[in-house]
Amino acid sequence: MPDQDVTGYKCRSCSTVAYPQHALCPTCGHDGFDPVSITGEGSVLTYTDLYALTLAYTQRYLRLAIVQLDSGLRATGHLLDPDPQLGKRIRTQIGVVREVDGRKIYGLQFVPV
Repeated sequence: MPDQDVTGYKCRSCSTVAYPQHALCPTCGHDGFDPVSITGEGSVLTYTDLYALTLAYTQRYLRLAIVQLDSGLRATGHLLDPDPQLGKRIRTQIGVVREVDGRKIYGLQFVPV
């Protein structure tokens, strides 16, 4: 596990946290942000299995989810759950989402609580 976090961006004007970063705050339009770690628990809002992956992926499919974290942030990430359900509780973690030329790429993952 890497010593890194997935970073969200907190608006300096209204405190809305966005992930990924936007040029302007989606709530108030301000352009100043401070980095914040995306962590915690939440619930699955929706999920899908992607089967049309590029050759850079070795797995057959990738399960993605949009979750609503308890902090209020909605985020998209890799759902690691063999039995996904809408509303199911998850927690965030950082993990390998793919490898490119032997180099591990880390990103946001969700696992059941």
